[in-house]
Formats: sequence, C-alpha cells, structure tokens
Amino acid sequence: MTQLDLAPSSPEDGPAAIETEADEAALQEHFDSIAELGRDPHTDVLERLGKDRALAMLQKMMEIRQFEQMAYLRYLQKEIPGTLHQSQGQEAVAVGVCTPLTDTDWITSTHRPHGHALAKGMRSDVAMAEIYGRQSGALGGRGGSMHLGDPAIGILPSIAIVGGGITIAPGLAMAAQHHGTDGVVACFFGDGATNEGAFHEGVNYAAVKKLPVVFVCENNLYGASTPFHETTLNVDVASRAAGYGIPGEQVDGMNVLAVLEAMERAVERARAGEGPTLLECLTYRYVGHSRGDSRGYRTKEEEKFWKDRDPIDQLKNKLIETGVATAEETDAAIAAAKATVKEAVAFAQTAPNASPESALDPSAIFAAPPQPQTIAPVLADGPEERKLSIADALREGLRQEMVGDDSVVLLGEDVGVPGGFGGAFGIYLGLAEEFGRDRVVDTPISEKAIMGVSIGAAIAGMKTLPDLQYADFVFEGMDELVNEAAKLRYMSGGKLSVPMVLRCPVGATQRGAQHAQSPESMFVHVPGLKVLCISDPYTAKGGIVAALRDPDPVLVFEHKLLYGSKKRQEAGSIDTRAYVPEESYVTAVGQAQLRRAGSDVTVLATFTQLYAALEIAEELAAEGVSVEVIDPVWLSPFDWDSLYESVGRTKRLVVAHEAHLTGGWGGEVAARVNEKFFGELLAPVRRVASKDVPMPFAPWLESAVLPSRDQLATTIREVCGLG
Repeated sequence: MTQLDLAPSSPEDGPAAIETEADEAALQEHFDSIAELGRDPHTDVLERLGKDRALAMLQKMMEIRQFEQMAYLRYLQKEIPGTLHQSQGQEAVAVGVCTPLTDTDWITSTHRPHGHALAKGMRSDVAMAEIYGRQSGALGGRGGSMHLGDPAIGILPSIAIVGGGITIAPGLAMAAQHHGTDGVVACFFGDGATNEGAFHEGVNYAAVKKLPVVFVCENNLYGASTPFHETTLNVDVASRAAGYGIPGEQVDGMNVLAVLEAMERAVERARAGEGPTLLECLTYRYVGHSRGDSRGYRTKEEEKFWKDRDPIDQLKNKLIETGVATAEETDAAIAAAKATVKEAVAFAQTAPNASPESALDPSAIFAAPPQPQTIAPVLADGPEERKLSIADALREGLRQEMVGDDSVVLLGEDVGVPGGFGGAFGIYLGLAEEFGRDRVVDTPISEKAIMGVSIGAAIAGMKTLPDLQYADFVFEGMDELVNEAAKLRYMSGGKLSVPMVLRCPVGATQRGAQHAQSPESMFVHVPGLKVLCISDPYTAKGGIVAALRDPDPVLVFEHKLLYGSKKRQEAGSIDTRAYVPEESYVTAVGQAQLRRAGSDVTVLATFTQLYAALEIAEELAAEGVSVEVIDPVWLSPFDWDSLYESVGRTKRLVVAHEAHLTGGWGGEVAARVNEKFFGELLAPVRRVASKDVPMPFAPWLESAVLPSRDQLATTIREVCGLG
C-alpha cells in the first residue's frame, strides 16, 4: 500500500492528528488493515443476497445517512431540542449487523443510535418524531436522540453511558437461553468503551456462560476527539477476544457485505449455542463528536482516505459492476430513501408535542404504583414451631416463589455451589441442590455484570434476584442500577418493566468502613427504584415475595445483626424470631407497620433502632408516657398517609435510623412533617442517626459513631418534655 503523508499540507488544513513517529505508525497500521480487509470482493455474498435484498440494504444505508443529515439541519434551525450525535460514514456497520437479525432478537445501542435503530426496523417517522419530542415518537418524547428504542421489535432504549449496554446484553441473552429460544443479542459500542470496566465484565460473563451475544465494536479511531491509539496500546480490539476464549474478527466496517458476512457467522454460532463473538468493525465517523466539534484534530488527507471508501458508494458501485442491479435501480433506491426521510421530517414537524402531564404520570415511573391503604396492624403471634428467624423466613419465601414460578432466578457470588456458603449470610442454603445451578447461578466477582445481567434478563421476561453479598458493594454496579434499572421504564414510555430484586445487607458489625454502611437513603433519591427495609421475620417472608412479584426494581435492605442465622452468629445479634405463617403471602407494597400503638409521641424507626424504640416504649409506659412505634418498611414508595395520621394525633415525632444523619432518609421525613404540621407540633421533629464519619472497626470506636439506645431514649424524653 502507498504510504500516507499524515501531516497537514498547509496551515489551513488544521493540526495534524499525529504528533510522534509512534502515532504515525499506529495510524498507518490501521489504514493498512482497512486496505487489506477491503480486498475481498464479497461477490458470493452479493449473489446469495439477490437484487431485492441488496437494494434494500443500499436504501437503508441511504435512509440512515439522509435521516442524520436532515436531523442535523433541523437541529441547527432549533426545531430539535437537546443534543444530537451523528454517525455518517458508519452506516455499513448498522445495516450489516442488523440484516441477519429478526424482530425477536435484541440490540443494545449507544448515545449515537439513529443508524442502529433504523437498521433494526424502526420507522423513520417515529424516530424523527421522537427526537423532536413529539407524542407520536417512538417513546413518546421521553427518550429523544440518545435513547431511541422500541422493545416490540427488539430495540432496547439506547444507553447514553459509554459501555452501558455491554453488561445488559448478556442478560437479554440469558433470558433467551432460559426460555429455550434461539434469540441473539447484538451489542453496539465504540472503541472508547473497550477501556471501560463494563467491557471486561460483560464480555467475560457472556463467554463463561456461553451466551448468544455478538459484541460489535464500531472502531472509528476516536473517543470523542481523542485518538484511540493515544489511550490504548493494543488497538487491535478483536485480538482481545482470545483473552476470554471466544472468537474475535476484524472487519472492514466500510463494506456492508463484509460486515454482513462476519455477522452471519457470529449469529449462526450464537444460535447454535456456541457462545459470543467479538466483531471489530473498522469504520469512520465523517462528522464531529457533536455540534461544537469542528474536527480540528484531524487532517484533510485522513478524512479523504475514509470518504474514498464510502459504504454507500461502495455497495452502489458493486451492484452495478456485477450486474446485480442497474444504475437506474440503485438511483431509485437512493431516491426512495430520501423521500422516506422527507416524509418523516414533515410528520415530525406537524405532530403534537408530548403533553407535560405525561411526564408526571405515576404509571410512567412504576408499573405498579402503590394503592392507598391504612397502616398494617401490630403483628400477630402464633405457635412456637412457626417462629422463624429473618434468615429462615427469607429462605422460605424465596423457595416458595421459586417452586411456583420458574422465571425466578438467583445469581451472584457464592450462591450456587452445592455444599457452599449459600450466600454471604447463608440465606440460600439448600436452594442450589433443590433447583439446580441454572436457577441458582454462581457468577464471576463482577458486580457490574451481575447487575447488568439481572436487568437485561428481567427486561426479557425473567424475575431476577442478584446478590452482591454486602450493600457496600452495590456502588460497583451503580451505573446499571441507577442509570438503567431505575430509568428504563420511564425512558421506554412504559414499554419496559424491570422485575429485579436486589438484596442489600447493611449495618455495622465490627467490619470497618467498607463492610458496614447503611446506604438505603441514597436510593430513595432515585425515581424508579422501590426501597424495602426488612426488620422482622413476618415482613421478611411477605416482603421478599411481594418484591419478587413486583414488576419494578426493588432494593431490599436487611440488617446483618437481625438475621438470627444459625450459620453466622454476629456479636450483638438481636433475637428477632417471630411467628411466620407457613403458606405463601405478600405484604402490601408501600405500607408501613404499626409495631406499638401510642398517643403521646410517634417514633419512626428501622432495623436495630426499631428494637431499641420498642424497649424504650415499654419502659416509658411505666412512667405514663404512651409511645407509638412505626416501622416504615418501605422507604420508597413511602406510606406518608399512615405517618401523617399518627403525627396528627401525637403532635410529636422522633425518627431513628442507623444511616448517617446528613442526607439520611429521616431528614426528608422531618422536612415533610414540618411542612404539613407547621404550627401544630408540640416539639420540633428530632432525628437520631449515626455520626457523619466512616464506620470504624474497633467496637469501642464503632459504638461512638452509631446511635445509642441512651441517645434515643433521651431524645424521646426531651420531645415529650421530660428531659
């Protein structure tokens, strides 16, 4: 191949894309790879396709090109709000990858999704209406350009977090495997995403479990404006597949026939149960990263090299040269694509805006919004032989659900080895032996993958219960949980649900700062997540069943000192054994629990503070003070009506939790109660919580940070005027 002069030919050409000989060598090697890959004429693929399908591919590539060009022009005219990321030049990858797929196969996409969505079957008019923010858009205006999707034809709303789909795709594939179909998932991402932790965790998970995923890297040389070779020593992305024991193939991403041929091999392998493939499509984005990107970091010669290999021109010329189609037929296909986009723009321009009311519809946030209800009565007692620990009650509820619903699957670290731990706290003991390792799935130590797989599988019809051992480890999967599980229903316009339950053991047990947090308050701040706090065995069984039957993502927080597990006895454990009915039952989502009736002061408490409050209430009763103790149970959705009814009677409120004081959920409760009862309260709302420092290890230091029983007792007395 002729060596390229990569320096700009004159000052007005802008700065060079390279600065060192090593940079030049890396870029030259990339160009050489493209030239070598492009030598295969792929005539046999064209003959197999036939004229109609080949012309359809040409038309679809032109439709994508024209869609993005027209969208950009309308964006500059301020008709389209928000932002817009284009992919002109990369059309061959989208069309080549999606052509072998069916409506029942899935794709996951990126913040640059237009081509992927159109290639998978989305109509241009509904796509254009979506980026205009219209009610008739694909997602009712909630997704816009960066979140195009349509689950009905296998398009997950695109994920704008770099690498975000790489952990979700294996979950969608796991569901296909679980349901016994031959479904395949194509996961699009850019070269920059290969340096995300999600890439390693997602690809490794799919490889280990032999899941039907095709990982498609659109390597266009740049992550935004940064050259890939400046951030990555091994720019041969396909070669990384060997590290996961799966095939990797580098493909000319400017040649739609080459992409199609490689994708057909990968899809055939996936449908046959042979596992994932990594495709690296060498391609180029003609335009900048976004509107403000003038591409000054590239040379004109570099851009010319790629535009001379334009994917639309290549296919058009190949069709004419081989006699598969005439020039008139190719021109007609191109004209039809342009007409389609013109009609799409006209449709979007005249369609009504999505109504502001639709943005606030509760059913858009939760598939199952809570129903109005009164507070649950004081827990009933029962025979001694049915008094269970929280650990036993959780296990019984899980087991009964797994018996009755084979879509329920547990997955996590150390959960499924027969004779093993049964999870960090022994909750799953015996379940792997009973249900098998396809239902109780041991995973790599990969929290992002565990969360992503659980979300993807839940979207595709399973009910997943991921286990990360400790609540502290949830932060490793925060992107998947907060940006995806919580938002996919809303972004999809209500077309998706994520029935996933994440168990989160919390609380200080002399393990130090990274195994002792109580982060439940953080998730109350995230619309789309439900937050359940389990403090007794009855709620443990009925609550975990309710969570597993709920169509929305639920985080279940449990305090380690309350389990009462025979397998693990913790210092300071509280005896929580209580009556639990043998039959399956559910507790109501969003319903608080009355633990003790009273008339002088309301105490709202969870976990260890709940049991301290009950003891203190018993003592104060002897002094003539009547304390009402309420367990909120659900922090989201919160039972405000029951709390307001109680405080409306007592005119006093103390909130107690082990979470830190600042930003703790008690602060939100205090604010709302003050707003509602300002001028009626007989004392200020008071909070008892952990001090605002990380949790230390030594018991005497830990106790200095935690809220003490004496502190709670003193606070209640002061609120009642006894201090």
